[in-house]
Amino acid sequence: MSFSIHSEADTASNYSVTWIRRCLVWLFVLVTFSVLVARLAWLQILDPDFLIKEGNSRVMRNYSFEPARGVIEDREGKLLAISVPVKTVLADPKVMHEQGVVDDAGTMSALAAALDLPVDRLAHLVGDPARREVRLKRYLSLKEASALQGRKIPGLRFIDNYQRVYPTGAGNAHLVGYLNGEGRGVYGVESGFNSYLSAEGGSREAIKDLKGNIIEELSVRQEGKVGGNLVLSVDNRLQSVAADELERGVLENNADYGTLSLVDVQTGEILAMATYPSFDPNNRERMDTTNARNRVISDVIEPGSTVKPLVALAGLEQGVVNWREVFDTRPFIVDGKTMRDSHAMDSGTLADIIRYSSNTGMVRIAQRLGHANITDMLARFGFGEETGTGLPGEERGHLNATRRFWSELDQATLGYGYGFNITNLQLVSAYATIANGGVRLPLSVLKIKHPPRGVRVASERHVRAMATALEGVVQAGTGSRAAIDRYRIAGKTGTARIAARGGYGNSYVVTFAGFAPVSNPRFAAVVVITNPKVKNFYGGAVSGPVFSSVMAHALQLYNVPPDR
Repeated sequence: MSFSIHSEADTASNYSVTWIRRCLVWLFVLVTFSVLVARLAWLQILDPDFLIKEGNSRVMRNYSFEPARGVIEDREGKLLAISVPVKTVLADPKVMHEQGVVDDAGTMSALAAALDLPVDRLAHLVGDPARREVRLKRYLSLKEASALQGRKIPGLRFIDNYQRVYPTGAGNAHLVGYLNGEGRGVYGVESGFNSYLSAEGGSREAIKDLKGNIIEELSVRQEGKVGGNLVLSVDNRLQSVAADELERGVLENNADYGTLSLVDVQTGEILAMATYPSFDPNNRERMDTTNARNRVISDVIEPGSTVKPLVALAGLEQGVVNWREVFDTRPFIVDGKTMRDSHAMDSGTLADIIRYSSNTGMVRIAQRLGHANITDMLARFGFGEETGTGLPGEERGHLNATRRFWSELDQATLGYGYGFNITNLQLVSAYATIANGGVRLPLSVLKIKHPPRGVRVASERHVRAMATALEGVVQAGTGSRAAIDRYRIAGKTGTARIAARGGYGNSYVVTFAGFAPVSNPRFAAVVVITNPKVKNFYGGAVSGPVFSSVMAHALQLYNVPPDR
């Protein structure tokens, strides 16, 4: 009987314990659930910012972008410089080592071929497993980059970039210039207008997927700036002809180098500017930087006989000469040095002195004028100052107008272009001024809508008479090889010794400067060829034919009617 009572008591006790345990479990579950619900309510309803921030941090990204640098075009819309979208390939050597890429000869060989790198060079670049980033290729075309991305090689990363391309290559290289490794302009327009052409990077916020693709643009955090576009005054059709003809002239005469400039007389726009030898800005590996200098604006020369018309204009202005006077042009001595002509004549008028390039006649005029009147006229025509094109590296030249002592010989040689130096571009500006009736216009390397206002620097009457005398140089004088069928051409030859240590050597710089057509001038051009090594090395024979060919193309291309 006692056994039965004990069993019922135990059963009741066990039931009580079980009930308490159940209550405690349910209480725990209820409390936990309540805490979770409360926490969820707090995070999602009362204070959702934390979750939103955490979620966004996993899908929202700030990314930088840089717009393309501005394009450069010629006056007819021909592209001279453009930025092409490409990819830059970066590598994470640590990942490549960890994933076994470096040890996989097949993968390394394929990667080297895709990047156009020697395998040993690639191995060297990714050889340090401690490095986290190294650039393998700066410019890889989008097509090649897409193919490489398809290989899914661990450790590679691709970023957007631009490559500067110059469609006309060497033809416009000196004028346009190129970019250095940091993306800044070097030489030419790229350098002179670098700040205008340059783009400024910006940053944006966007939602990206796991692969980094942009799903949605959200906001602009920093505005970028697109590079400005430039339209140059140069006409690539004429530039191409000028480059080819100049190359021919230099090679045929076995010269060191040459320069050519062509200007629109009516606007001051530079239509062609060529230097030979040139270089290809698209091929940096084989580029000879000694040929990168734009000699049209950076090389100074003693112009020789090409400045005789300006000295004569000073004489006409001062009234010390006239067109009727007959000068004694026989050789004579100045300061122990004999003044003589290469085209000897006993006497001649001012027109004869210009036509046959008489040094003795110009010395007599210079002696009457004095150095101050000559250098004043040269300065008015722009010698000794920059032309205002904005191109870097332009030399001002030296007139030596402030020198304290001028010997009798110094003053004499000043009359036929020695004792000072100028650039090709300054000389073409001077001849454009003569063609324009004595009104000097600033030169421009950019295409302009309205011609600028010029400044009169010499009497129109004297300048028009000088243009007629310069026409005689081409018709029957030293510049006959610059003639063009059916057009009246005015111009002047120049052959000057190149200064060397202790005096002058046996090398020459030969020039032809002129304009056309005489009846209504449209273009002026100057051809300078340095150190031709041929028997007939004079300016008319060497530079004249180059002038004739380029000027003929310009007149025909712009439909200028013949005037002869």
